[in-house]
Amino acid sequence: MKKKTTLSFLVFFTATCSFLFAQNITVSGTVTDASSVPLPGVNIQVKGTSNGTSTDFDGNYSISTNQGDVLIFSFVGFKTKEVSVTGTKLDTSLEEDASKLDEVVITAFGIQRETRELGYSVTQVDASDVNLAGQANAITALQGRVAGVQINQTSGSSGGGIDILIRGITSVNPDRNNQPLIIVDGLALDNDTFSGGDILPSAGSNSPSSSEQFSFSNRASDINPEDVETFSVLKGAAATALYGVRASNGAIIITTKKGKDGKAKINISASTTFRSIQKTPELQTTYREGWRGLPRATYSPETGITRLGGTVFYSWGPKFSDDSVTLNDGTVVDLSNDKFSSPYELFKTGVNSQINFNISGANDKLDYFFSVGNNSEEGVLPNTDYNKTTLRFKSGYKVTDNFNINTSIAYTNAGGKRANGGDKSVFSSLTYWSGTYPINDYLNDDGSQRNYTFGIIDNPRYFLEKSPLTDDVNRWVGSINMNWSPKDWINISYAAQIDNYSDKRNRFVAPDLDTGSQVGGFIVNQNINLLALESNLLVTLNKDWSEDFGTTLTLGNQISDSKRDYSYIRGETLNVPGVNDLANTINTFAGKSVTQTRNVGVFGELKLDYKNKLFLTLTGRNDWISTLPTENRSFFYPSVSLAYDVHDLFAKDSNVFTFGKLRASWAEVGKGPLFGRIGHYFVADGNFPFAGSGGYRASTRLGDTNILPEKNRSIEFGADLRFFNNRLRLDYAYYKTRIKNQIFTVGTAYSTGLSGIVRNAGDFETSGHEFLLAGDIFKNDNFTWETTLNWSTNEGKVLSLPEDIEALIFANSGFAGVTSEIRDGDKMGTLYGWKWRYENGQRYIGDDGLPRVDFDERQKVGNAFPDFIASIGNRLTYKNFRFDFLLEWKKGGDLYTSGIRNSIRNGVLKFTEFRDVTTVLEGVKDDGNGGFVTNDQEVEITQDYYRSSTRFNRASEIIVQDASWVKLRNIGLSYNITGKILDKLRMDNISISASANNILIWTPFEGFDPEGNQYSAGSNVYGFTGLSTPITESYSFGVKLGF
Repeated sequence: MKKKTTLSFLVFFTATCSFLFAQNITVSGTVTDASSVPLPGVNIQVKGTSNGTSTDFDGNYSISTNQGDVLIFSFVGFKTKEVSVTGTKLDTSLEEDASKLDEVVITAFGIQRETRELGYSVTQVDASDVNLAGQANAITALQGRVAGVQINQTSGSSGGGIDILIRGITSVNPDRNNQPLIIVDGLALDNDTFSGGDILPSAGSNSPSSSEQFSFSNRASDINPEDVETFSVLKGAAATALYGVRASNGAIIITTKKGKDGKAKINISASTTFRSIQKTPELQTTYREGWRGLPRATYSPETGITRLGGTVFYSWGPKFSDDSVTLNDGTVVDLSNDKFSSPYELFKTGVNSQINFNISGANDKLDYFFSVGNNSEEGVLPNTDYNKTTLRFKSGYKVTDNFNINTSIAYTNAGGKRANGGDKSVFSSLTYWSGTYPINDYLNDDGSQRNYTFGIIDNPRYFLEKSPLTDDVNRWVGSINMNWSPKDWINISYAAQIDNYSDKRNRFVAPDLDTGSQVGGFIVNQNINLLALESNLLVTLNKDWSEDFGTTLTLGNQISDSKRDYSYIRGETLNVPGVNDLANTINTFAGKSVTQTRNVGVFGELKLDYKNKLFLTLTGRNDWISTLPTENRSFFYPSVSLAYDVHDLFAKDSNVFTFGKLRASWAEVGKGPLFGRIGHYFVADGNFPFAGSGGYRASTRLGDTNILPEKNRSIEFGADLRFFNNRLRLDYAYYKTRIKNQIFTVGTAYSTGLSGIVRNAGDFETSGHEFLLAGDIFKNDNFTWETTLNWSTNEGKVLSLPEDIEALIFANSGFAGVTSEIRDGDKMGTLYGWKWRYENGQRYIGDDGLPRVDFDERQKVGNAFPDFIASIGNRLTYKNFRFDFLLEWKKGGDLYTSGIRNSIRNGVLKFTEFRDVTTVLEGVKDDGNGGFVTNDQEVEITQDYYRSSTRFNRASEIIVQDASWVKLRNIGLSYNITGKILDKLRMDNISISASANNILIWTPFEGFDPEGNQYSAGSNVYGFTGLSTPITESYSFGVKLGF
């Protein structure tokens, strides 16, 4: 009995001790780096379990575990560390791992990948590294920062659009844009720049389209720049393979800010930006208005404009220095009060004000981020403005340890008043305007237009004051993302989004304006409504088969449905000239269209990892596109990419060669036709109703019902090398893309009754090089100097066009003769036009001493796309100061400046001051024996020379110019206030900054800033400029406060 009792006691004692030893405890501590700086986001996991947590913003953590368990601390860029639990307090530090890349980038569908694994090109830019002050569109901040990406402002107007090209043009269809897919927090955001086609009158305008008249906003501008955390740019078909056809032009992935662990944080930022137009064509200031040396009108502020006889339009009159002149009838005209008034006095200083507020926070269950922002801008032109207000609420909730829900809702209200460009616009009138008459003296006493041309053109100031286009956009975007990990090797996520916006536009044109004169004035009301639905399902399976070999399989389904409902009403012939109401019009025209597209895709990606050195990724996607014929609607495209870490092959423990990766990829992606291009339809005719009858007519365009999807096949080779503990980085990529079965409209014979047939036609290739060199030139505790150099080329070439297609024309200047077009064998961006006649490489001079424009055949006169683009960015920090600047160099690229011919013919430009003089023009002349000799014939240069279209102003040597540039794209200085003052103010941070954009430019181009485009963003027209609001320079001052 005694033995039995003793045995029972021993069993009880042992069990009790075991229980006490294994008792659950809470361990807390702080994780820092080698310099004792706290590390937020460090992953901490109890070894052998799924129990884990992460450090907060201050590096602190807390986790429930057992005495004697082992905690695994891991963080990207640092060596993984294992520590045994011996008590309730456990502080530790992590050591940097120079053998690993210190970058994690966002790839397709928001998947985070280390750059070492990627066999394709991805560039990530932190929003904190770019200047966002004064930027209405966040993507503008990427200008010059990513090799292979061209981002240009198409206009300096308030709310003007931006054009984005990733690795150049991928479609030769003049009707299709080449803009990339925009992804926000894993879901596609509509970035359309819808110009409409009905803001022009039924008669009286030569404008080819609405996109030439106004620079409309990209809808990506609805994002508040201050909400952005990072940008990831996916370049090439392999990088975007999982997104399918919509990302055939590349993708820009935007990740927005979220709440971070710790107390609630409040941030307030405010900035003021001043904008002005500084780069302008140089004007002549010697000669006043007139014709053949005589004035045709006089001006005084009191009496206005007095007509003397003849057409009052030109600047071929007497000198401003002349006090008087005698007309042909003997009348003496007093000119003593004449003085030059620059037409550029029309421009004013624009002011942009931004204020943003956000509050955020997180704990182990919930994170949240709420922001509100306002962008208010007065434009650089009178009576133009742009206002945007944004709201965003983003939150995440950890339902269980393996199930999370994230939601986001955003609202944007944006719009303003826009000035017009193109034909019969503010800027076409400006190109003719004589400096004799102050441009801002635009009203007569009775309120009518004061205009020295008496109706030939409009006074630009009057045009701006009386006829802007107004728009009002309201947009809601709501999304939900659910993430479930039932096992440590499986992850299931589902995301859905609703994107809805309405855009209401109004254009009023009075009957006394040139563009409205033929129809008695007109009013246009447009309503654009978009509803886009998105659904993404992803299942990811991870399996480590051994210590050396692992796999990750991702399977997914994506559904996108987009519906745009567009309607317009145009009323012409106003009853009362100044009343902007459709009820005030006599003739009414209306139209409505619905565009709906659906894309369903299934895809898979298999990633194989061998010894964490060799990474092979295989993907495949099948899409079903609603715009294709039913029998051809389904198509499959694969990709394969390889990344190989070669570091250990050369120097295993060397501090000189830190990391080396070689990569290669091959991918295929497709494109379908635009909406409504297959088959034959009946359409509403703009001439109906006619004689009281309405109806429809057969469309003059036919779509091939056997059309196939385009096939883009790409290869890419690259290397990523790092030296001296990652302080020096070199990245190089070469790519080539072959596009077959291009889809576009092919012209047909008039006898067919058709204007064109949409079909597969053409073979096209694009290729290029990209190079990045980045280095930490100097680095210590107080001072750092970082430099980044980007360089890239891109060239597109037409390999073949069908025999029945002579050329594809993107834009035509009309009588001037310059076209943007491609023919068989041409490079993309080729410009054709007339040139002077040349003999033996020298300009030919005729028997009148003047050159001849050769009209036998239009010739290649330039190319819109540059030979290369390079940029160099520098960041220097000293204690709490930060200084940044970015220089951009664009070599090559030619522009036809539409306004230059107007200014030449009217004697407005500086070089036309060379007049009424005798000279000998450079060139060769006939020698009388069938040969040529150096010209020595004197000739008087008069207004007739400049006005002659056969001698001068249609020669592309004059109207097409080299648009190379070197720009100081951005320069900025900021200071972070630290120390006791923050404690006294009970604040976390204060930062003040000053920056400037686009303030210096060196270019041979003689017009406005050559970055601008005459056509709206996304139009697929390049190489035309001069008749839109010029690009501005800006100066910004800002402050950021954190609590």
